[in-house]
Amino acid sequence: MKTSNWNSIPINEFWQVADELQERALQRAESLFALAEEADPKQLVALLIQYRFFTIYYTTDLAILISRLTDGRMRSFLAELLFDELGRGNPLEAHPRLYDDFLRSIGVTGQDLDNLALSANIGLLDAVRKSLTDSSTSTAYGVGLRGMGGECVCQVYLARLHEHMMKNPYIQHMHSEIDWRFWDLHVGPHDIAHRLQTREIIHDEIVVRGPEALADLGRGYNESMNSWTDFWTNILDSTISGRVQRIASGISPSSGSVADY
Repeated sequence: MKTSNWNSIPINEFWQVADELQERALQRAESLFALAEEADPKQLVALLIQYRFFTIYYTTDLAILISRLTDGRMRSFLAELLFDELGRGNPLEAHPRLYDDFLRSIGVTGQDLDNLALSANIGLLDAVRKSLTDSSTSTAYGVGLRGMGGECVCQVYLARLHEHMMKNPYIQHMHSEIDWRFWDLHVGPHDIAHRLQTREIIHDEIVVRGPEALADLGRGYNESMNSWTDFWTNILDSTISGRVQRIASGISPSSGSVADY
């Protein structure tokens, strides 16, 4: 997925270009969203399990980004987001743990969840981590990679996935037994507010700094969107084909398992 040369985009057109890139990613995911509506329980769980690995990586990535930023509004705000992701002092409320609780409530039993990561997706997550820790990349690049590409895009994408998932017959049948806490946070006012705040601060702290920072921000965002699209494409392909190369991630936020998926 490519966009215009970020060096040539005027400040007043930056968000329009970023939004168009995001919309193209959403359009490319229509097959995935359709599957979320129609999948049988085994397929649906196989599809949803893989997102847990993004949630786990994202928390550490956010901490790495914060460590690279200088003191200021951006660093303080992202630290607040990290505090929230980690459960605000309660590990049982940490977002990766809440997602595992959701998975268990839709039928996760049996094997260790950590052994179910798609090898290709762990490779994508590791590549983003490598870019984030590369001292030759700017903090503006890092914010594009995990600020815009994490907090902003993730919320929009999850909202669309949730919309389609709620139409799935299995989810409708199980609705009263499902632990919805993760989704209540990520598709409700809580995360919408975070997305809007993130965007405002990125604009005030980076976009207005001028062409160099703007270009780095855009390139980081572009890498994030490419990785994000490949991440979900891998999930869709593996769910449909059943041909999966897995790798033990060793990054579990909690004890969890899933049978036969």
